Amino acid sequence: MPDGLRGFKSRLHNRLARIRPIKMGWLTFIPSILWVRAQLRIGELEKRIALQSDWPNGQRAESKPETQRRSVVFVHNAYYNFFYLAQALRARGWDAISVSVEDPASPVYQFYHGEDLNLYDSDPERYAQNLSAFLEEIPDRFKMLHFYGMGRMALHPDRFDGAYPHEFFDKLPKDFLFLKQIGVKIGYTTSGCNDGVAQSTFREWSKGCCDLCVFQNDPQVCSDRRNLAWGHKVATFVDLFATEGNAANDYQGIEAAVQVPVTSALDADVWHPELVIPEQWKIERGDAEMLIYHSVGNFRDRSDGTRNIKGTHAIIEAVDRMVSEGLKVRLEFRTGVDSINVRYVQAQCDVVIDQIVFGRYGSTAREGMMLGKPVISRIDPTEPNGRPVLEHLKECPIISADVDSICQVLKDLYSDSERRRVVGQKSREFALKWHSKEACAERFEVIYDSLIAGDAGYQNH
Repeated sequence: MPDGLRGFKSRLHNRLARIRPIKMGWLTFIPSILWVRAQLRIGELEKRIALQSDWPNGQRAESKPETQRRSVVFVHNAYYNFFYLAQALRARGWDAISVSVEDPASPVYQFYHGEDLNLYDSDPERYAQNLSAFLEEIPDRFKMLHFYGMGRMALHPDRFDGAYPHEFFDKLPKDFLFLKQIGVKIGYTTSGCNDGVAQSTFREWSKGCCDLCVFQNDPQVCSDRRNLAWGHKVATFVDLFATEGNAANDYQGIEAAVQVPVTSALDADVWHPELVIPEQWKIERGDAEMLIYHSVGNFRDRSDGTRNIKGTHAIIEAVDRMVSEGLKVRLEFRTGVDSINVRYVQAQCDVVIDQIVFGRYGSTAREGMMLGKPVISRIDPTEPNGRPVLEHLKECPIISADVDSICQVLKDLYSDSERRRVVGQKSREFALKWHSKEACAERFEVIYDSLIAGDAGYQNH
């Protein structure tokens, strides 16, 4: 029997032992009824825990860790970041795993690199049993739960608010409320610009970024009310809000918010400058041709021909203009390619463009820098309310460009191969320092220790 269940039974039996028969007619039966109910509850838990031996992938939850051992469970895939962060934390002696509740056959799995445990089952009853069994396991095994996804403040999908089209995020997070009541810390990683930030706030800070977004006029996806409703829920329940370098606007500037990269972890060997390219992914290139990489996930949903949040239209126009001027450049645009494979395309390109609208950098930039490539992205280091510029943005080697300057920036890089080499080298060094899974794990550990100790000011690390 797992230690967690054994402890639960022991505590319950101790409570039952204190129940004394009351010789007052029908009241005498009350303790007996309570005892029978408790025994049934124990039996149900034993069945749920027993199911772990037959979870997907043959994985089984471990027994309760030592009292002083650091422990965290990452719930819901945040691209591949949680998967690699959990690996690095285990290397530091933690009990740390990444857990998914999604169907591995889902198209969103193209963005993931796997997880340590998948609770999904095609049989709805078995699926529910897996989820319930693991929820019962969390309090005895983990001191912290860290999750991802707007509206996903639950382990059970039927308890999600639903990221779209929910506007109020008012479903009671029973799973997490239960965990908080017994002392488990709750962490959350941002999913983007509208995560707790009013559209009007972000539009002003980004100097009009929203005007190029297809969701600007869709209140079911992005609006002041919707974004702030979710932000309020996050602020109410979480102990750590990892904003991963976003500006401290609205709820992304609360006391629990940490702006320094903490969970955006990459494996430096998976994205290595000397990556061996499989034959099926090799790109033919002309003599002295500069290859430019750019990508947009879910491109059809995020573009309409006139609007695109990454400025793709301006990037295409810039490359076309350079080609018309006789320059040997080619855009390698990708969408819908599995994340684990698209790195082979990135590795063969000379320049990586993340976005030229948003004002901060994202996953494509992190991957490009880890591969040792010069990366272009619009960077606005300005923080609201007079806050100081973030340290990692001061060091960031990303070449900033917007829709008006992108063509000239690309031309400058085209004519200066030495600059591309130097910036690429600095990119790798920066990525290792700020986004390697080891570096993120070290920072996560400092924050975790502060949370467990109940210290204030951990967000300043």
